[in-house]
Amino acid sequence: MSHHARVPRLGLGENVRIIYIDDSKEEKRPDKFQVIGAVIINDAIFDGLEQHLAYYLYELVEPDVGKPFEECHACDLLAGNPPFENVKRQRAIEIFSHAIAAVNQMNIPVIYAAVDLVRLNTATYGSASAVDMAFRSCVQLIEQWFKEESPDSLGLLVSDNGDKGVKEAMLKSFHLFRNRAISSPLVRGVLEHLHDDMYFGDSKFSKGIQLADICTLIIRRHLAGYEDTEDLYQELSRSIVKHSMEPL
Repeated sequence: MSHHARVPRLGLGENVRIIYIDDSKEEKRPDKFQVIGAVIINDAIFDGLEQHLAYYLYELVEPDVGKPFEECHACDLLAGNPPFENVKRQRAIEIFSHAIAAVNQMNIPVIYAAVDLVRLNTATYGSASAVDMAFRSCVQLIEQWFKEESPDSLGLLVSDNGDKGVKEAMLKSFHLFRNRAISSPLVRGVLEHLHDDMYFGDSKFSKGIQLADICTLIIRRHLAGYEDTEDLYQELSRSIVKHSMEPL
């Protein structure tokens, strides 16, 4: 008599959503908030979104820049940093508005978690990593969204392969919450709707990471009280489905 290992049934009803996640914090001067934001993109709309962003973030900007450029980094575009010295600030805001219009029209959920750095510095745990705190809160909000809105889906988490410290903090916390799966029954840990690892890409090639960058920048500026981008935040807020602020 032959013996065969039991093979679990495949969850053929599951579909994949791509979650692009990005962090935003002012680098050149002390800031009030550390923000990590995410956009959740259904693979069915990815082609249209990529085409939309390719036009508004590159083809429409290139005549102002005067030459091809590698990446439309939101903070550099808004501040007029190289290579965007010839792009006026109002022009940059218009470009961001086109990106936000795609978020709203394509029903892309936006989630963010913020850390109030002023409050954190005076808390008993003031030495805690603000990036780590924001990331942990953000991924748990993402998991809540999947449970409530798309329980038969899986999310693939993608972030920018940039700052080494940010990357290591994200990975450490992700692996803490998302266990290596075991079967009979299937157990994935707290982040049961997320894939078995998170992945890192180059933002210059990823329109999804760039979109998360724009959204997170606008959210951080809203929290910090900047008025010139507040209209953009009010538009974006239509698609913000979950958010948190720490410390309370």
